[in-house]
Amino acid sequence: MTTIFLLFLGALIVLTFIGYLADRRAEAGDPDVTPGLTLLPGDIKYESQDGRVKVYFPVVTSIVLSIVLSLVLRFFQ
Repeated sequence: MTTIFLLFLGALIVLTFIGYLADRRAEAGDPDVTPGLTLLPGDIKYESQDGRVKVYFPVVTSIVLSIVLSLVLRFFQ
């Protein structure tokens, strides 16, 4: 149980750091150049014509993350 908690805590810290870096790059005017934070082929992206509504459905990204996390958790089991 302690191992799972430590993995969760580590993943939380890493994702927080990645989000922080992405915010810094977005403020600098380069939102599309952060490696690893782009849409994968198969992800659905909708933008209205006036650009006020943006909706992302990260289908493939969710599947890839699910497989990776399943393998990581199976490795530590």
